[in-house]
Amino acid sequence: MVIQLWKRKNYSKTKYSLYLRYRINQNKAKVESLKLWEWINPQNDIQKIHNEEVRVSCKEIVRRAKDDLENNRSSIKLEEPKTYQFKNLFYKFSNIHNTNAVFNFIKTIDEQVETISIKKINQKLLESLKNKIEERIQSKDIKGSTASKYWNNFKSVLINLNKLKLCKYPKARGITYIDEKKSVKVFYDREIEKIKSSNTQKNILKNPFLFSCYTGTKLKIIEQLKWENIKRNKDKIYFLDIRYGNKKYIIPFKKEIRKLLGKRKKDENYVFKLIKSKKNMSKEFYKLLKDSNVDTSKKYSDAINTFVMKTYKKTKNIYLISSIIGHSSIKKTKRTYTYMNEEDYIDKLYNLNINKDTKTEKKKQKTLFKRGNLIGYRKDTQKDTVVKNT
Repeated sequence: MVIQLWKRKNYSKTKYSLYLRYRINQNKAKVESLKLWEWINPQNDIQKIHNEEVRVSCKEIVRRAKDDLENNRSSIKLEEPKTYQFKNLFYKFSNIHNTNAVFNFIKTIDEQVETISIKKINQKLLESLKNKIEERIQSKDIKGSTASKYWNNFKSVLINLNKLKLCKYPKARGITYIDEKKSVKVFYDREIEKIKSSNTQKNILKNPFLFSCYTGTKLKIIEQLKWENIKRNKDKIYFLDIRYGNKKYIIPFKKEIRKLLGKRKKDENYVFKLIKSKKNMSKEFYKLLKDSNVDTSKKYSDAINTFVMKTYKKTKNIYLISSIIGHSSIKKTKRTYTYMNEEDYIDKLYNLNINKDTKTEKKKQKTLFKRGNLIGYRKDTQKDTVVKNT
């Protein structure tokens, strides 16, 4: 056991509060307050004298504490972590990548999840959480799509805990909400050309954005992209091969697009150097659009919509697009892009023209009037001759 003097700054960051810490290892320790403090930056002689007296006192306290332990005059009982708590188990055995966000979301719905034991996870609790989430969605406090995603992730962890026989998994239904469809925006060819030709070489999002427009690669994947993920086959076709989360992405691209990646570096190096802060990333992308004189209401994710629209127009292959952009099913792709369907691919492949509107020749209906005159009636423009009797 190591006995240490531990300092902690106060709120105003002018003083150190002093503690005695009994430490066995990195995970086990006990802290006791000494009810002493010292100045962080002493400004005068009085403060310096105070700090010196505290230093001498602390040195003596540490010496006595060590002596008492060595001669068995005192013992330290460390509290074992409460592993039975639901929160601890949730974090320890989580099988999702956004654990903290999901738990905090559930905590905002019901604060008791912070302290309850694993035994309290039952059907009644989950139904209560579900109802509260749906009420928050109806009052427009939270988005239905976000809440549904977090709820499904939450259930994934519960299923994993159930597999480990740590809790019983009560059946919980999904979140019910009305999905508000947003208009899908795209970047037009003239806008992409403006961005390509603009003098924005210093903008770190320029090449990643263009790469997304041409390949459909999402920003979250581009951030993790390393040179080992950029490959080329025997036919000299480039493709991206990367696993993100539980999915594997295989995205081919042309030689011209390869130039956007720059000179190849070591396999462990990242392809693009990007800002990690989402807030700063949004500002950088807004600046890119503004400097290129492009509609600033559009977002980076609209680059994916652009790729989808162009690829579908060319191939009509909803299966290809769904695979590249990483959708879990064709249903999700059709729900996102309502102009797509499976029949279009068969129609294009075999040239069936099944979706072509058959134009029925409409017979021209004769009108009774033309230029305000009744058809068949000719107005005599000659003046009537009058015969005078002599």
